[in-house]
Amino acid sequence: MSRRRAMDADLEQYLEAGVGRLQDDASACPWMNGLEKKVSSAARETEALVSDLMVDQPLFWLLTSFFIGILLGKGLFRKS
Repeated sequence: MSRRRAMDADLEQYLEAGVGRLQDDASACPWMNGLEKKVSSAARETEALVSDLMVDQPLFWLLTSFFIGILLGKGLFRKS
């Protein structure tokens, strides 16, 4: 391990200050970072939409849950 540190110290003068080591960021994939940002944005937008619907459309949610309850009730309590 000390040999690696000595090599890093020798090569450090050739690296720019803003450039990090590749091994340090090896687990970071640019494609996955972009995907993570898109999924995070979609989740925030979905949460905002559901929040708005819960506040602005309570009758919609009550009717939706009522009809889902009827459909589930029919399926669960149907005589075979």
